[in-house]
This record gives sequence, C-alpha cells and structure tokens, in this order.
Amino acid sequence: MKLFPFHRPHFFKKPLQGVMGVLLSAGLLVSNVTYANADMERLSLSLPTSAMNVAKETDSPHNTNTLTKRQFTIGRNQTLSHAIDGVNNAPGMAFQIARLENAAFFTQLRVGDTLDIWTDADNNLQRIDLQKTRLLSYHLTRENDTFTISSQEKPVETRIQIIQATIDDSLYLSAKAAGLSSRTIMNLADIFAWEIDYIRELRTGNELKLIYEQRFLNNEYLEDGKIIAAEMTVGQRPRTVRAIRYENQGELIGYFDENGDNLRKAFMRNPINYTRISSRFQKGRYHPVLQEIRDHKGVDYAAPTGTPIYAAGDGTIKFRGWGNGYGNYIIIQHAGRYETVYGHMSRFGKFRQGQTVKQGEVIGYVGMTGLATGPHLHYEFRIDGVHHDPLTVKFPNAEPIQADLRDDFLQHASLMVAQFERNSDDTTKLAMRFE
Repeated sequence: MKLFPFHRPHFFKKPLQGVMGVLLSAGLLVSNVTYANADMERLSLSLPTSAMNVAKETDSPHNTNTLTKRQFTIGRNQTLSHAIDGVNNAPGMAFQIARLENAAFFTQLRVGDTLDIWTDADNNLQRIDLQKTRLLSYHLTRENDTFTISSQEKPVETRIQIIQATIDDSLYLSAKAAGLSSRTIMNLADIFAWEIDYIRELRTGNELKLIYEQRFLNNEYLEDGKIIAAEMTVGQRPRTVRAIRYENQGELIGYFDENGDNLRKAFMRNPINYTRISSRFQKGRYHPVLQEIRDHKGVDYAAPTGTPIYAAGDGTIKFRGWGNGYGNYIIIQHAGRYETVYGHMSRFGKFRQGQTVKQGEVIGYVGMTGLATGPHLHYEFRIDGVHHDPLTVKFPNAEPIQADLRDDFLQHASLMVAQFERNSDDTTKLAMRFE
C-alpha cells in the first residue's frame, strides 16, 4: 500500500491520521525483539558518509558572576526591543544588535522564547542568552563596546541500533512497544510504500529487521535518527525486500535494494490512505446504481467524505470537471503513455486543468458525486488508453543508483546484508560510531 512516502528530501509527506489506521490494521507485532545495548562494540567501517555529527560546546564566553540577570519571555507581538526595555540606551542597543552578524538569532524571536538578560552595576547590557532548543543556544556577548552573536550546540552521540521482529499484529503499536519512535515507524512505512502492500501482503510469521540511529545527550536518549537499512519478509509465499540508505557527500540519494535498484516507483500503488477496497478491477461486475452487468475498470477505495486524494505520479492535469458517471473527476497525464483517473470527488484541490502536479500532492477529496452509492474514490490506471488493474500492474521504476556510485554503494550494501544475515539469539551488534 502506498503510504505517505518519506519526503526527506526525495520523498513526500502525507497526513499521519490516515496512515495510522492502515498501520494499526495491517500490522506488525514485534515479539522476540532485540536491542543494541550501551556497551556495543566500536568498529571502524567504511561507509558513504559519517553517521556521526557532533558539534562542540564551548565554555561560556563571558563571566556572569558580577552581573545581574533577569528573564523575559516573548509574548504575542513582542520583539527584542520589549525584552531589553529598561536597560541603558535600549533603543540604541536594539538598533546595534540588529546590524550584527547572526542578528536573526535575536531579531526573529517566537512567542515563548525566554531570554536571560545580563546587565552590569550601571545597568548596561552585557549579555543575552537564549536556549532555543535542548541542544541549541544563542548568545549575545559584549567585550568593551563590541557585541558578538554566537551559537552553541551540545555534543550528541549517535548510536546504531538493530531490532528483529516477527509480524503478528499491529505495526504501529507493536513497533512502539519495541522502542521505535512514531517518526521511525512512519519513515519505515514510507520507505517500503512502493514495494509492499501492507493490507494484502502482511501475514503472521513475516519478519522485520531494522538498522537505525538513536541520538543521545549525556548518555540520555533524545530521539531516533535515520533508518540506515531495513529488511521485511512478507507474503503468503514469503519474499524478502531490502532497503538500504545511500548518501553521497552528505546528500541523501535514496533507498535502494541490495542490487542498487531504486525502491521508489514512478507511481503510487494506492493514491489514498484507505480503509478498505469496496470494489476491485473486474469484468462483468454488477453495477449497484445502473443495475446492469458491466466491466469495472478501476479500483474503489471506500473512505470517509473529505479524505485527501493524492496524485499517483508526476504529471499534468489533463481534465478536471464533471462526468455523468464519475461525478467530479480528474485525469492526470503521465509521461505520454500513462493516465490515472480519480472519480466521485466531493471537491477538487488547488490544481487546475493544464497545471503540473508532483507525486503525493493533494488533487481532491473523497466524495460520492456521480453514480455512487457511498463515499469512495474510483481510481483507474491506463497505459496507451488501455485499462489495467492498479493493484497488479507493473510500474516503471525510478532511476537506479548512478553508475559512478555503484561500486561504492554495493560495498556498503554488502555490509548491511551481512548484518541482516547474521543469525544469533543474542543482541546483534553494529558499530555505534562510523569513522
């Protein structure tokens, strides 16, 4: 099933609410889960990029022992000028700060930002501190009559973890119980969205393995980081699908299988976060409104009125309007040969006829206009004008790993596959730090 493919930077996002339902119903129960622990061995591995990005925290550049501190929390329609009101020459100080390098740290404040404002015995401004996030702080310091603005980041440790799980029940709830964050679970669903139909393919006994980052501050867990590699075995007759992250010079190239083929496809299998399929592609289907036998040339996804409908692939809006059977419907032309059709919309999105759309952008909303007995999306997929079953048609792939990066990728991929193929009851260990 096509869930909101991970838009970071090559994928797109969809609202989480619909996806949650699919994950809860499709499911993974993570039993027999193994975790990497705090005393993991450290290895030196040659990978495309470093998984470690630690910024140095410097000592405080100004001694505050002889200064007076007061706090000011930014309210609605308030600025730095409000915060420093009362210090000597406050208007002049605000003007001077606004002209400094990195001035935006203090001139683009948000409601709720709390400033520590330090003044000397003569009420002259000497320092301002802003703890922007748990890791990041901004500092205005004064040396004689010169102000400087700087930022500090606390050092974060990145550890590489691995889990193994057996599919039995809900993907979302079980993965949460296994220790994965909501973001990691959604990202995992996104990565495999073009390859796995979560509704039809997941079976009890299927398996998941995941290699991913966790970030720590002073040995305290902060958040999950990137998914480095994932492997899922799915289906009644199990097949294994692998996804390996590849970066080059700090840029995400994409997720590929072990052979370098892109997991992304030119089209989404399902352009909606659906509750169920109410009618499949078939010949000789009884039409509930017309009460006659006729071919059903698409797939119907039952969903509540107002559910977003997404463009299945990049293309141009060929038609947007009314059709007697389709109600409000859209046809998108893709790369000459391909067309997708979306019928029975309650209303259209922002894209008009003749405009281009990107895969995953909202083009309309579920309804029951035209010949429909309940709210649903009627979705068709055409190649050279011929209708094909959207659930089974073979989609063209996105570009594989580029030739000049292939050898480097394959070396990286072989390392990830070797980790997946290890068979141990103990915790699988991987490098906590890539050097």
